[in-house]
Amino acid sequence: MKTTELGASSLPTVVLLHGAFFPDCFAKQAPLAEQFHMVIPHIMGFGKAAGETFETEAALSQIKELICRLNSPVYLVGFSLGAQLGFRLLADAPELFRRAVLVSPWLVNKNQIPEKVMRGNLKMLAQLKHPFVCSLIGRANGMEKQGRVELVSSMQLVSEQTVRNCVDNGICFDSVPHYAECRVPTLALAGKREASDIQNSVRFMAERNPLCTFQLWERARHNIPLMFADRFNQTLRGFLGEE
Repeated sequence: MKTTELGASSLPTVVLLHGAFFPDCFAKQAPLAEQFHMVIPHIMGFGKAAGETFETEAALSQIKELICRLNSPVYLVGFSLGAQLGFRLLADAPELFRRAVLVSPWLVNKNQIPEKVMRGNLKMLAQLKHPFVCSLIGRANGMEKQGRVELVSSMQLVSEQTVRNCVDNGICFDSVPHYAECRVPTLALAGKREASDIQNSVRFMAERNPLCTFQLWERARHNIPLMFADRFNQTLRGFLGEE
């Protein structure tokens, strides 16, 4: 599995699972490499793995295999799609993790995927296929020039089926009831300007597991790692360093 790595391998390892479309969504967490060995897998279907088609079980298997090869247990950080995958991994293999921070997962009301959600994601894919528009969207999300160049290139390989599979990934509270038994201290974050399903997802994570706490950030949309980078980095340093 292809990865981007920052920081010395002798430091505590943090595995960061990116969201759909934007493997570079943790670009502004680079300063944390002074404290952590940061490993960012390129989830199948995106980034350096854009030529593959995303499938939930295969992606989980690849990530788990990668973590098992690291100096586990590791810290886990996930955003959006990466947070949903992280939620499942915490429930399935808690022994691999020390602490976790999951940002903006969608874990409720997924028995029937709303058509407007699917249409919205496919529309985003179509926009990102246009190099100029893709670069502008990357800039709007706080990405540096090199990250935008890589995004434009990789997006040409992202398939419609990958996007459909990401949206309809089957990860929700109903499909992962054993999350309630997970004993990994977890912080769940979302923005107060995000969809109610995402806000409820982090609330319900805390309700279902006594080792999970949640926060809703003022003014934040689906953009916490990039647009609220200073606060997010401080939060990660504090929560992951509490041991």
